[in-house]
Amino acid sequence: MKLTKLFLYFTVVAVLFTSCDPEVKLTGVTLDESAVSVAIKDTVELVATVQPKGAVGTVVWTSSNAAIAKVENGKVIGVSLGKANIVASVGTFSASCEVTVTKEVVDFKSSLNGTEYYPISLDGVTATKLGTKIKADLRPDDAIKFLYIWDNTFTAGTPSGPNCFGEVESWVSLFVGTVGWSGAGFNVKDGAALDKLAAITANPDKYYLHIGIKSKSTATFAVGMDGQSNVKFAIGPNEFNDNGTLIQPLADFPRDGEWQKIEIPMSTLKTKGLLYSTGMGEKNVFWFLAGGVTGTELNFDGVFIYKKP
Repeated sequence: MKLTKLFLYFTVVAVLFTSCDPEVKLTGVTLDESAVSVAIKDTVELVATVQPKGAVGTVVWTSSNAAIAKVENGKVIGVSLGKANIVASVGTFSASCEVTVTKEVVDFKSSLNGTEYYPISLDGVTATKLGTKIKADLRPDDAIKFLYIWDNTFTAGTPSGPNCFGEVESWVSLFVGTVGWSGAGFNVKDGAALDKLAAITANPDKYYLHIGIKSKSTATFAVGMDGQSNVKFAIGPNEFNDNGTLIQPLADFPRDGEWQKIEIPMSTLKTKGLLYSTGMGEKNVFWFLAGGVTGTELNFDGVFIYKKP
């Protein structure tokens, strides 16, 4: 009899405690931001909170235009310039945030954190900052290292403003002339400097070709690098037609007149045929073609091979 009464007592207590903790009814959802900006390829985090406190619900994330901004679990990724609404929904309730996607932020300074450098075109201020990390200086000195314009096919532009590293220094600015084709190259006769490139071919991992480039032209450009064996590739949306030889593209960049960064693994260039060795002799370590359309603009800066940490 006593056991029965004790059992009934605990049952009543359990019912009382259960009745004191009813389910909290969902009344809405909020976002921590109503409007944000994010650069192309960058991300921003949005936080959704169900209302009131203690309510439970599953948040579903959507974008009004995934071609401009994508979202996954509140993480918004900028895709292209424009605006899109990111919506967090819980049941019949929703909240939205207007996302403005801006130009990609190009981080050039991080490319100066490497351990070894082989500069081909680089301003003096930045080269001084690199100091002893420069293993072979391939920049023109007009003695045994030159930038040649082939057959006067380019005319010189007038650089103004900061270069790709934010320094008020000059860079290579060229416009296609009237010859019907165009070409230029960095020629090096310094055998001791060229011999040091062999270490890159021997172990290309972590080495990259860095190119700072800007143009408003829609043209595809051709680039070549000469060693014991050579490689050439295009920069642009299409192949480059070099007198019937089609050079396939490896990279492209926005044509907005702002400095853009291209980085190509040296392992990729080795696979495509680039080979450095000792005793190579005189070489065009970096050459380029810009087609035959008069006035086509091409700006180079910060052209170097470097090893990432």
